[in-house]
Amino acid sequence: MNEVWDAWVPEGHAPARACVEARMARPELLVDVSVIAAEK
Repeated sequence: MNEVWDAWVPEGHAPARACVEARMARPELLVDVSVIAAEK
C-alpha cells in the first residue's frame, strides 16, 4: 500500500491518511469512509 501511495502522491504533499478494519453496521454496507477536513 505504501509503495502505491508514494508513487501517487507528490513528495511533501501527502494528506493525512488512515487504514483501519471496521465491522459494518449492516451486512449490505460495503464501504466505510473516513473524512478529515481543514479550514485555512
